[in-house]
Amino acid sequence: MKKVVIYSSDEEWMIPFISSPDEFQILVTGQPSFSGTADCVLISQSYAGNGCTEFIAQLKQLRIPCAVVTFDRDIDNQEYLLQCGADDVITLPICTELLKKRIHALTDMPVHSDEEMTFTAFDRIMESNQGNGSFIVAEHDFMNIYRFVSRLLERLDQKAQMIIFNFASEEGPFMESDQILHFLKIVQTTLRRGDISCAYARQVLVILMGADEDGGNGVAKRVISTFDAHYNMDESCEVTYQMREINKVSEFHSEK
Repeated sequence: MKKVVIYSSDEEWMIPFISSPDEFQILVTGQPSFSGTADCVLISQSYAGNGCTEFIAQLKQLRIPCAVVTFDRDIDNQEYLLQCGADDVITLPICTELLKKRIHALTDMPVHSDEEMTFTAFDRIMESNQGNGSFIVAEHDFMNIYRFVSRLLERLDQKAQMIIFNFASEEGPFMESDQILHFLKIVQTTLRRGDISCAYARQVLVILMGADEDGGNGVAKRVISTFDAHYNMDESCEVTYQMREINKVSEFHSEK
């Protein structure tokens, strides 16, 4: 699930988008200094005012795609914002489905910058990488990280477990996106900083670094019991999981 940060106040254009978080993990903030991870940031021009260009520059240094959301349809304004470094300019009004498509396109595009990459840029990334708990990533990032972990395990001679959490109700597959997000939040706070998690459609995927089978089962059961105690008191949602040790690349090829 992609994380979208919206720099704005409570504006009407956000309401339909925020009230149906099926595809995105959404954070609305009024703080101009960004310290966190995100797949993209939406900046309200009416809210940011003169600080809009400075905020764009900060996001470019962090290599985070950003779009300015504005009611101003003037072409000169659009050209100005793009020259300042915005990756997209979203003019209002806009329907929710089109806004989602624009965000998907924004998160998939490469970030262009005139600055050379230096260690200072990586220092800024580390400063924004604070906090405890597992690292939540988007779907396509998770698949690449899985490939990387399988290679890393061979060098470090460690184990890692892959867990797939599934959700169901008496009526069939569980479809409440809010519950999935609640579960993902518990996963984030329960797991360690070196673990990786991701919301994938109606499932939650987890990589537990340095965990054996017993440790992985213990973590999975603890996450489910915490979710049941806080968000599933009526037991309307049944959470099950599958777990398998991640094979090292060399072991996978030898089995062939």
